[in-house]
Amino acid sequence: LVGCWTCTSPAYDILNKKVMMFKDSWCMSIKDVLLEGKTYKLLKLHNICNVATCIAFHDIIHPTVKFHEAKWTCRNEAVTPHTLHCLVLNIVGEKLTDFESSCQLVQSVHDALLAHKDAYEIAKILHWDLSIGNIVIYQGKGILIDWDLAKVLTIQVCSFYAHTHCTDFAVSKGTWQFMSAHLIKNIKAIHAVKDDLKSSLYIVLWMAL
Repeated sequence: LVGCWTCTSPAYDILNKKVMMFKDSWCMSIKDVLLEGKTYKLLKLHNICNVATCIAFHDIIHPTVKFHEAKWTCRNEAVTPHTLHCLVLNIVGEKLTDFESSCQLVQSVHDALLAHKDAYEIAKILHWDLSIGNIVIYQGKGILIDWDLAKVLTIQVCSFYAHTHCTDFAVSKGTWQFMSAHLIKNIKAIHAVKDDLKSSLYIVLWMAL
């Protein structure tokens, strides 16, 4: 009932005869929160390095959505509305945990940080969820993926982020194992670029252990 519940799978493009990555997830349907496909579109527009290309994306109106406003439903404002969002990426990378050497591990995290740096400084997008599952290795290079929780800095944060009672508020700040101690200890703290940088350190430490 809450959360993104992301599903990913390699998919075969019959027309271009190429394997691509298919993803669907339940994205927060909140005003001023950009859907992942549109975030990828912005990243591509600014030629951000070490980021996959989104070939296509689409929202699917789930049958249960039409009953959300029905008078007979038990409304609970603490449950955030979600939209089923599907997209296709042009690459299928290997898991970061499948690194072949410590050099490749550190290099892949470094490549992801370059993508993070460009996205933050050029496209004004903050990833918000650096973790081992969101960095893949493709042709020996680290690729930063999963921008579904990304924050576009030029868009004002909506009132939703002030609702500390909302279950999704906590998880929207990142993956627990790699979140900065500051965010974990302060639920009202605003996720900043320094928190993502600390996450990158935790990724290396977690993988090393």
